[in-house]
Parts: sequence; structure tokens; C-alpha cells
Amino acid sequence: MPSKGDSKKFIHIVTQLMNRWGYSHTDGKVYAHLLLKDKPTTIAELAEETGLSRSSISTALSRLGRDYIVTYRKEGKTKYFSAVPAFLEKFLQQPREILEHDITPLEGIVKRFMEASPEGEDHFRAIMEDLQRLECVLKNVIELEERGMDCI
Repeated sequence: MPSKGDSKKFIHIVTQLMNRWGYSHTDGKVYAHLLLKDKPTTIAELAEETGLSRSSISTALSRLGRDYIVTYRKEGKTKYFSAVPAFLEKFLQQPREILEHDITPLEGIVKRFMEASPEGEDHFRAIMEDLQRLECVLKNVIELEERGMDCI
């Protein structure tokens, strides 16, 4: 069994990762606790371990369940929850989202700045080159994922 210190670090890191990926602190904490469990867990057990309210945990489990990274089975009236390890899947969503929602629009704006401000063209060209290098890296990551990464 991992030490209490390692468990705390694990929960902290998973919570931070989940937060970066758009989940709340509570979502991350609940997901981390479930990942550490070797058996399905109830909301009551999670509330006791995390110090979070049952309603907060229930809301987090609903969100995590919608994203298919938490599952549950029902025995009578009691639901037992389990985490589905999905770090790679969640990570691989990021390059597409960053490219579509951030980089492509930024390139369009910087291009308009370059056209509107000939005196600052060199400045904006440097920004555009950086964005294009990032776009290339993101596209390579997306391509690797589409081909199937056989590194494991």
C-alpha cells in the first residue's frame, strides 16, 4: 500500500491535471480518490475520505460520468463508483482544442495586425512564426494519435 504522503501527492497532482483540463478542483479530487481505490466506492465513503459534501461529490460524479471517466454499478439503492484511467485520452483532446479554439483564431488576428500595421510587421511576423511552429507541433501530435501510438 502506498504511503500517506504518496497518496496525498498523487491526489494533488491528479487534481491539478484535471483542473488544467477544465475540471473543477472537486472533480479532480474525487477522480483522484477513485483512481486510488481498488474497489468501487460509495458517495458516503468518498465524503468521509475527502471531507467534501455528498452533494458536491454527486455533482462531480455526474460530470465525470458524462465524460466516461467514472462508471457506476447499482446494488439495490446503493451506487458504487469506479474511475476509468483516461489520462492519455484527456491529454490527446487538448491539441485539437488548442489548435481549433486558440491557435487558428490567433493566427487570423495576427495576420490582420500585420496587414493593418506595416511598421510593426516584423514584430507581428515573429509572433506568427511562433504560432505556426506551435501549430506544426500540435498537428504532429494529432497525427500521431490518429495513426495510433504504439509506444506501449
